Amino acid sequence: MAFYDDKRALVYESNTTEPPQWLRSPLTEQRKNAGTQCPMQSHETKAIWAGIKALLQDGALLRNYDKAFDDIATDATRRLGELRHAENALNEELGTEIYRWAIETIGCMMFGIRLGCLDGQVHIPTEENRRPEKTSMDDDIQDLCSLSKRCLTELTPAEKFVRCSLEIANESYLVRSEHTLKPESKSFNDALKAIDRHYSLTDDFLLKALHELNNEQLRPEQELLDKMRPLERRILPLAADVFLAGVDPLAQTALSMFYQLSLHAARQQRAHDEVVWAKASRDEGLDIQELPYISSCAREAMRLYPATGGVVRRSKEDLVLGGYEVPAGVDIVLAHGVTSQLENEWGRAKSFIPDRWCSQAWEPLRASRAHPAASMPFGQTCPATGIVGKMLSSLTTRILDKYRLEWHGPNPNIVTTGVNKIQPPYYFVLQNAA
Repeated sequence: MAFYDDKRALVYESNTTEPPQWLRSPLTEQRKNAGTQCPMQSHETKAIWAGIKALLQDGALLRNYDKAFDDIATDATRRLGELRHAENALNEELGTEIYRWAIETIGCMMFGIRLGCLDGQVHIPTEENRRPEKTSMDDDIQDLCSLSKRCLTELTPAEKFVRCSLEIANESYLVRSEHTLKPESKSFNDALKAIDRHYSLTDDFLLKALHELNNEQLRPEQELLDKMRPLERRILPLAADVFLAGVDPLAQTALSMFYQLSLHAARQQRAHDEVVWAKASRDEGLDIQELPYISSCAREAMRLYPATGGVVRRSKEDLVLGGYEVPAGVDIVLAHGVTSQLENEWGRAKSFIPDRWCSQAWEPLRASRAHPAASMPFGQTCPATGIVGKMLSSLTTRILDKYRLEWHGPNPNIVTTGVNKIQPPYYFVLQNAA
């Protein structure tokens, strides 16, 4: 049953619904075997989630990440520049590189340290190791990034983390399906092993972060972990879930934003001009903390192509929604992917118009006219909702400072495998800025 009107508040805010508990999933089984409770079954964990969400909406705390996120974006931009080949086209490793950036950024948010995902050589395909472009006959063939083709013992912990995260996302191990809910299936057991590797690697990074927190002077980006210091390793399952739930949506949102900017040269130019203005202002000693138009581009990309099309809540008891009697045990879909493109909410809803988020927006298109819950790309309870825009803005600022994004190819297909994705191949071209 799907609802996309004012009944959303009742579904979210009442105590009559809850997230479904997928008790037979590989994730739940792994958490049980690891000696931790599944997050959806722990009242303490729910309280911690709420606390993290509140912290990540604090403007003062968010500003602590400015330099760290900028450093990560600088490294990611350098690597993207090195990926270019004939006529500045980005090669097949683009998806992997954006994934590296997403993991490094979320790792910095949670742990206040650099994981190392952007270290080392960039993989440059040659005629010998470049994979052929897939055709429609090859849709069932899984793309493998360069990390999956290397011996596991050759990889750094960060590279293993990227490889494992890509495996979980590409194989849809977190999507409840006929295969991932059958303990006797190969998919279930492969998922269990991959999630266990992911959990172990997260634990290693958490231990490193706690060691640095306890033995070094506190850096600004460590403040979130410092506030959770009393919990110590009890935050491990939450941290692992932040990576599992956050990396793929963040990476795919970045790709969607790049695609939209590549199609709208005038809006990309305006964003570039804002970057130039900010640099000049800082050179003059002015404190420029926010780039409003680039932030608007990020918000508009999240609205137009939300990473998640909807959120599921299960009724705990009988209730009435919109005149319908909903029995207990019914799954209710809050279809944010539908409301984010409703014409009566947004006006020119299918168009990429960052200006609608600006303070001087034309009234008929102003984002504030829409229902507050009409665009919730990561749902209501995602703790990182308040910081995603800063992550995307940092990367976009660095890229547009040096390059122009273009798309030289057919319109991409949008597929849903856990999250909404632009399906490869990508046809991005990264031109040097004039």
